[in-house]
Amino acid sequence: MTNPTDKNQLTSFAPPSGGEGPRVITFASGKGGVGKTHMSVNIGVALAQKGQRVLLLDADLGLANVNVLLGISPPYHAGHLLDGSQPFENVVSEVSENLHILPAGTSLAHLTELDTAAQVHLLARLDLYRRPYDFVLIDAAAGIGGNVRLALSMAHQILVVMNPEMTSLTDAYALVKVGTNDGCAGPFQVIVNRVRIAEQGREMFSSLNSAAVSLLKTELEFAGYVYMDPVVEKALRSQRPFIESYPDAPAARCVNSLAEYLLDQVHSQSLQSPSNVG
Repeated sequence: MTNPTDKNQLTSFAPPSGGEGPRVITFASGKGGVGKTHMSVNIGVALAQKGQRVLLLDADLGLANVNVLLGISPPYHAGHLLDGSQPFENVVSEVSENLHILPAGTSLAHLTELDTAAQVHLLARLDLYRRPYDFVLIDAAAGIGGNVRLALSMAHQILVVMNPEMTSLTDAYALVKVGTNDGCAGPFQVIVNRVRIAEQGREMFSSLNSAAVSLLKTELEFAGYVYMDPVVEKALRSQRPFIESYPDAPAARCVNSLAEYLLDQVHSQSLQSPSNVG
């Protein structure tokens, strides 16, 4: 049985509304296979290349997909942080000067769905809003399970990754519905991945947004799209981010635009914060 005290404790970890501390962004998808991890990893690399200090947190805790895309094998993972065998500083691995990763475990079923008490314990050990980063990017598991809902609740904003398929559309709507019903603070912003033409991305967003406005009374935001591009699969085989291996490819240019979009949002919000109002 879930302890009500644990649920109350979870609310104390809601993202702060002020401008201090890192910007926490959760990448989520209603279904697997839409390229969510590719988005979080490559946008993280793009932000790091632009001088931002980035922590990439693999929140699909029982699977280590972020490790695979980066071609690294860290000695520790989130499970070590959760059980207290390693401190945060040891679990985090440096990928580059500005990019760090807090990896997930590999084939660890007990981490795939944490109970509320374990979630509270993990949040306390993460202490994300006090870490010395500009951005914390959370790569959530696919679907709408408890770990995903936790990742949604931790974020200042949520990037919903979908592709131009009807199943992806319906699953993205289910994700937004769950997050809205849970009272997630951050806005939902949509990335449409693997589009053949730009208009395809705008049409898919429009369909999702229309459903969200009509049925959930929630207005979504269009973050952008990423072209279908063969370099993504090539980079995966070499276990390197495609934005590094093929920086001039169409998909890489789209990712750079998304990184600029996130930077512009942070800049705009900092200008609107109370400390900057005359």
